[in-house]
Amino acid sequence: MKMKTNLPNFSAIKIMSSIVIGFLLIILNVELSISQKLLQKRSLMLVKNRVKRADANCTAGIITEEQTNEPTLPAIYSPEQLEACLSNDVLLKNLTELGNKAFNRDQLLVLMTKLRESFPGGLQQELIRNLGFIITVYGPEEISSWNITDPSILTLVLGNSLTSDVKFAVVSNYVQKSGQLNADVLNAIDGQILCNLTEENLQTILPNEFRRANPFNISTCTQAKKDIIFGIAEVAFQFQANDSNTYYNSLIPYISGAKASDLQSLATRNINMEYATFQTLNPLEVEKLTPMNIRDLLGNNLGDLKENETDAIVQRWINAHTKQEVESLGINLLGGGGPAGIGNILFFNLPSSASLNGVLSIWIIMICITFQSIL
Repeated sequence: MKMKTNLPNFSAIKIMSSIVIGFLLIILNVELSISQKLLQKRSLMLVKNRVKRADANCTAGIITEEQTNEPTLPAIYSPEQLEACLSNDVLLKNLTELGNKAFNRDQLLVLMTKLRESFPGGLQQELIRNLGFIITVYGPEEISSWNITDPSILTLVLGNSLTSDVKFAVVSNYVQKSGQLNADVLNAIDGQILCNLTEENLQTILPNEFRRANPFNISTCTQAKKDIIFGIAEVAFQFQANDSNTYYNSLIPYISGAKASDLQSLATRNINMEYATFQTLNPLEVEKLTPMNIRDLLGNNLGDLKENETDAIVQRWINAHTKQEVESLGINLLGGGGPAGIGNILFFNLPSSASLNGVLSIWIIMICITFQSIL
């Protein structure tokens, strides 16, 4: 007799498995939803606790928007109280008013920190415009990250009490982003910062903007940069060329970049260059000037060369010309080389009883002169 074997009902098992899995998923979703709600609740509690702690630490009173105009804020709120009582939102909405308050450095650092929290990627131009004294506590590295392309904002920033390093960082960042060196910008930076810019930066200055700018000191510039600036100045003030004195006076601050040809042209204008200005000229270009050029250039001040005979620029000109040329100035300058083509060999009259050694010496000198002329 055969025994009957009961095989499992696979359909029933599949149904039961689906029910169990579905039930488990429902439980997991409920737990996940509860966890998320708990996390949100915990986050809100943390925020509320932090606000409560800030409020608890704020003993001088929460600063409202209406209070930002109060001139006594710096005296009432210590750096700690400023941190606890001023919200980032109130700071941003009233940045102009707060940025121009007479806060001390520690208080300004608190304001800067709050701005960093609100703008971790760097400040926008419109915010930079309203920083006021807060700009003074920013370092060069952070300022160099600001994207300033508006000349008016740059001049506003430079108008604050900044160190030379910070000013240079701001200007360098500005020109790297193709910011224009217009008259307002040139007026806001001093000659030293201008001289620290690249030659390529200087070449972007337009003559009409240069003309509108105030004169600046280029004494710290390299000679190459002085040359560039003088070239711009010549074009900028060319409209004054019919009035020799006005034209020359406009060029004086930049004349250290003048070429010999420029100086020769000025020499024909009866400008009577003062020795103090002559001293600033490029010595390599002065060497190329003839005695007539020197006489016409200095005019009534020619005698000052004698009074300053030992100065390097005077000595260089003397050494670059023959004794006859130097003497032709008629101011008793001493020095100068030999006749053209002879070099600096000095000749002395030999006594009538010259020995054979003297004759040999003359013979050797003549050979040297012949050899030099061949070369």
